[in-house]
Amino acid sequence: MLRFLPLLLLTLPCTGVRAQNLLDKVTDLMEFNLGKPPTDTSRFQTKVVLAPIAYYEPLTSFGFGFGANLLFKPKGAGPETRTSNVPIGISYTLKNQVFFTSGYTVFFPEERWIFRGNLDYTDFPRDYFGTGNGTTEEDRSEVTYQQFLVEPLLLRQVAKNVFVGGGFRYDTYYSAELLTETDELPAGASLQDSLGSKAVGLEFAASYDSRNSVLNAQKGLLAEFTQGFYGQNFGGNNVFQLTKLDLRGYKRTGPKGVFGLNFFGRYAAGDAPPLELSELGGDMLLRGFPEGRFRDRLALFAQGEYRWQTWRGVGFVFFGGLGQVGSGAADLGLRELRYSLGTGLRVTIIPSENVNLRVDYGFGLGKSSGSGFYLGLGEAF
Repeated sequence: MLRFLPLLLLTLPCTGVRAQNLLDKVTDLMEFNLGKPPTDTSRFQTKVVLAPIAYYEPLTSFGFGFGANLLFKPKGAGPETRTSNVPIGISYTLKNQVFFTSGYTVFFPEERWIFRGNLDYTDFPRDYFGTGNGTTEEDRSEVTYQQFLVEPLLLRQVAKNVFVGGGFRYDTYYSAELLTETDELPAGASLQDSLGSKAVGLEFAASYDSRNSVLNAQKGLLAEFTQGFYGQNFGGNNVFQLTKLDLRGYKRTGPKGVFGLNFFGRYAAGDAPPLELSELGGDMLLRGFPEGRFRDRLALFAQGEYRWQTWRGVGFVFFGGLGQVGSGAADLGLRELRYSLGTGLRVTIIPSENVNLRVDYGFGLGKSSGSGFYLGLGEAF
């Protein structure tokens, strides 16, 4: 029902005021304040946003769960400190698959420190196409594995909007198994030797961040660089390096519009395991193609998005992107680009923080094609 809620709200045969009142009542059910309201009105009221999750995919059957986002400011943080957020998503399917994820960002008072990172656990099937930009539907196989990822990073502000620091990353893929029979292997065959891995290493991170919000920026820039070193000395199975660059810019276009641009690059050097290679596809990078549809050492991607707030609490977006993967820069070419076009609907869940429920539908174009429906809290970038 959550998938169709925004559409129903727009098509109700009532006045705009009545529709807005109904929207306010629905969103109020998703927002909860924690603790007593602060006596100082300049202090932030800690709150939790909840949203049910329901979906169906042929590979996973029916799935359901919930998403939650904790919004807060640490003690002593004032208006100059952006709101910290700790999102959590938990899903379960009728085929006994489980998905847990959290990508958190905590701003300390006056943003002298930032603590951010990822915590994921996945026991989920997916389509695996192998390596390369030219993989086709004939290369697809259905696999399953479990993944556990811990990636905390602590950054210190060294100049205005400039942060430098590091942390560690532990990422393991295990219990890899083939779900459907292929010409070479029967269903149920173990893929642990080919897809399983354990990566443990140190990461260095640096960023410039002038965005006015992490969840839904309307102005400002983000330039984020991460370099990771993984090896057997740390307890991993492979020796390799991961380099990532994420650039984002946002600009208001009148009182109701925001235009955003995003450039993403990632390179896996050395003896990187297959599931640690760079990939495109999913709800953030190259919407319209399945998650991990294209995979290789190097991934480059650029996208633009126009966000248009039509009336209080409801808005639309239009997005487009292009990208490619390859073993190196010499493999990239205009003729091999994959494209993404789509549109989406936004329903504001917390007006004070401009947190939206996101509903997107994207089309994948180029030498390969696809489509995808995406539902979640917060923006794609």
